[in-house]
Amino acid sequence: MQKQKIGVIGWLYHGHMHTFYNNDFGTTVAACDTNVEIVKRFQADHPEAGIFTDYREMAEKEALDAVIISTPNWLHREMAVYFLERGINVFLEKPMGINREEIDAILAAQMKSGKICAVDFEMRVSREHRRIKEIISSGEIGEPCGFEFIHHRGAWLAEGRGVWRTKPEMSGGLAMMEGCHRIDAARSLLGEVTHVQSFSFPNVLPQYNHGNMRDNEIIHLWFEKNRRGMILHSHTSSVFDAGIQDYAKLGHDYGYIITGSEGCIRVNINEKSVLVCCYEDYHPDAKKGRRAAFKKLEDYSAMSEEKFDHDIVGNHMVFIKCCATGEPFHQSTLDAWKTHVVCLAADKSADEGSSRIPVDYRMPV
Repeated sequence: MQKQKIGVIGWLYHGHMHTFYNNDFGTTVAACDTNVEIVKRFQADHPEAGIFTDYREMAEKEALDAVIISTPNWLHREMAVYFLERGINVFLEKPMGINREEIDAILAAQMKSGKICAVDFEMRVSREHRRIKEIISSGEIGEPCGFEFIHHRGAWLAEGRGVWRTKPEMSGGLAMMEGCHRIDAARSLLGEVTHVQSFSFPNVLPQYNHGNMRDNEIIHLWFEKNRRGMILHSHTSSVFDAGIQDYAKLGHDYGYIITGSEGCIRVNINEKSVLVCCYEDYHPDAKKGRRAAFKKLEDYSAMSEEKFDHDIVGNHMVFIKCCATGEPFHQSTLDAWKTHVVCLAADKSADEGSSRIPVDYRMPV
């Protein structure tokens, strides 16, 4: 095992979380951000770490083993390829890039380098996703056959980070910004996506009207084994400044259902709960069929939202450990790339009349 020297780029502080690590597997030795005030704050908090406003200078002056890149989307390809070509392991905030050319370039660079390029689909290590995989694997709901995800949330405004999020040429569009998380989770739970079909209602939020940026999207997914799925994201019907305690009555909902042959799972992410139902005979003598019956309700409300659904820190820790020990990261770059390919296919369907199209998994030459 080799303790890793880690550089962090962007998003040095986010609420109560900041990207300084020091454990048996690695330590943060350098931090980079174009905001001078932020890097000065980081230096004051961690004087042992070098600070930089240029990631290339950081790479030249620090003997880095790994980097954590948390910059805006249009910078991901540039930075990831740069570090992979230098033989440095990369943890990259999602999405990998904003178009097919960019994600192909990162996959090619990773394959050539042989280094880890982990993409932050942190839901795979979060409690709710791991728990749902356990329930499915146990056979409690039989054979999975359907996936429904719905998220009504507040809009991004054309200010701060919202300025680039609402521009597809900088963010990649709504499927890359939001849909990618749930498409990736659905692939992990139900298997590979073969076809997609998507559409959007007409935009009502003017700040989204840059090119093909949508303020809503509905994506239909066809999986192997005749499984089906649906993902809905909408930014147009939830009160913008609602606190989480008022989400239910002010238009915010966030959760999904896995339907199986013998039961179903309903996850309420806002309330941090998991409902499991089984199918029971409604009236055996009358032979009227079956209905969903309560089996159990698991309450995770004492857990933080990050741990329950967005465990970014946990994913960082797995990455650092893998770099130190030589173990493979739990999701290969190729697998993450496939999630992005599905997102691009979803956008293509919506752009071209909402037709059902096959997903193009041809790898870059």
